[in-house]
Amino acid sequence: MVSILVTEPEYFDRETIDVLKSVGTVTARRLAKEELVKEIENVDILVCRIETQVDKAVLDAAKKLKIIGSATTGLNHIDLEYAKQKGVQIINLSGTHTTSTAEYTFSLILALSKRIPWAFENLSNGIWERHKFFGHTLHGKTLGVIGYGKIGRQVASYAKALGMNIIAFDPYVKSADIRLVSLEDLLKESDVITIHAMLTKETENLIGEQQFKLMKESAIIVNAARGQIVNSEALINALKEKLILGAAQDVFVQEPLSPTDSLIKFAKENSNLLITPHIAATTYEAAHEAGLEIATKVKEELSK
Repeated sequence: MVSILVTEPEYFDRETIDVLKSVGTVTARRLAKEELVKEIENVDILVCRIETQVDKAVLDAAKKLKIIGSATTGLNHIDLEYAKQKGVQIINLSGTHTTSTAEYTFSLILALSKRIPWAFENLSNGIWERHKFFGHTLHGKTLGVIGYGKIGRQVASYAKALGMNIIAFDPYVKSADIRLVSLEDLLKESDVITIHAMLTKETENLIGEQQFKLMKESAIIVNAARGQIVNSEALINALKEKLILGAAQDVFVQEPLSPTDSLIKFAKENSNLLITPHIAATTYEAAHEAGLEIATKVKEELSK
């Protein structure tokens, strides 16, 4: 019987587990790294999400592993090259998280523009200071989308509904329903910048010190893609020096984010950085669809 290990069970509902049970014996429990290394020795199929780091140590410990089914679009939590050397097949999502991530991204844009988190914190402490929370109207402003794929396009559609102008930078898109520009022009023109690029060698540290200097002082930037795309030190400096108005980040270089991380320290002491724990795609609906898609793909692969 095929042995299947599910490492983040809270993201996989009963229907998903039932599909997996139809093809093998399922063990579903959250594991620390050292536990995973011990547990995976006799596992044929690993089903996981981004919190499960599948590195060389894990792959070396896996004596029977044939398939990794990751209910994610990005795969930077898996050592893909070493998995390939080991003959392990990787299965991932094909856009299941698009709507939930796009909705959350626009929630961050609105929260930053209207200063909602800080107004809530102020009033929940019994302080009524309306004059401190002037926000910005989005209608007529320019949204710059870095990475004009499925998520970027959906975020753009929400922005259009609010009367925003849309521009995008994506070297892999040759034509679009909006104006495509260079990264430099996007940074100069945009009032709101949102990142939806995949993490690659080209996009790592894509936004750093020089890029922040090109932005408007009134601009805000939102990153719900991958933490490595925006240089954290450069972001904090840009906020300190008021090179930009604000930023929101749902993704980080190291996850979970350390309590002593400089981003947490800065967010506690300032009201221009909004950080959340990588939850853009975390909805009941998205988790159900993602889990079911991965389970179905695993089942189909085993039936070949």
